Amino acid sequence: MAENSIMRANADQWIEYGTLFWPSVTINKATFRGDIMPENVLEDVCANLKVKPQVCIDFYKEENITYIAPEMDEPSISVELLVGVVVLLVLVNVALIVAYRRCVKREMEQEMGFKVSSAVSQYISLAQ
Repeated sequence: MAENSIMRANADQWIEYGTLFWPSVTINKATFRGDIMPENVLEDVCANLKVKPQVCIDFYKEENITYIAPEMDEPSISVELLVGVVVLLVLVNVALIVAYRRCVKREMEQEMGFKVSSAVSQYISLAQ
């Protein structure tokens, strides 16, 4: 009889996280066992969230748990700085395009000069 790989992987995870005993719950690779109530799970999940959803805030109010909302940090980049960087990047791109066009034009002029002098020398050698 073939072994079921999905069931084997599930059993390995049960052993790894220590959730062989009921009731138990694993949150952030930490296993909690025993008389676990839904409120305990919600409290632990809410405690591990950086930004608390309204469900957690309501739960904290019901359970009389003091929760101080973190102050919102100002954005680390201002609009003026962002616009300045974009303008700078556009100017750098324009400068690169202008430099590239000059280089290509100079190269084309050299190649044209070579072809003209080659054609003239061929014409002179045919005329003689």
